[in-house]
Amino acid sequence: MSNIREDLEDLTTEILVDNDMLYKVPVNVISIAKAYGIDVYETEFNNEISGIIRYDKEREKYEIIVNKNNAWVRKRFTIAHELGHYFLHRDMLKNNDIHVDALYRTAVQLDTQTNEREKEVDYFAGALLMNEKVIEKLMQNYEISDMAKILDVSYSAMTVRLNILGLF
Repeated sequence: MSNIREDLEDLTTEILVDNDMLYKVPVNVISIAKAYGIDVYETEFNNEISGIIRYDKEREKYEIIVNKNNAWVRKRFTIAHELGHYFLHRDMLKNNDIHVDALYRTAVQLDTQTNEREKEVDYFAGALLMNEKVIEKLMQNYEISDMAKILDVSYSAMTVRLNILGLF
């Protein structure tokens, strides 16, 4: 997965650079979605669903829909996660009606291939919201809780990202 991680780091950095957001924090995931023609909506889902991405065949357009009951940092991560599906699995999404992302805290069992895709897009989301170059700069002056606030992510997402990067 090491090469995959490097590829995801490069891809997310490229997306941030292309959208003039590399050093603009927090990353505006809704603006990124709109830049790629993806509409973002909120609706009420049950607590087990964070969000969905779907391809509207009639409008020939992708849509991300997030659970309006989730905390803002969770919504941001969900949008980044769904963007990961768009950038990494776009063709697969066009062939399916809808892709639903259930929270990992549920008892939903995923097949191995789906589980790997979900891990991949979670990594994508973390790299998009918490770019390694930005984190390295922030670490010079800030504690973890402050970095989480600056990047508008949860404390747990921040610590996971730091662990992945070997910085914590």
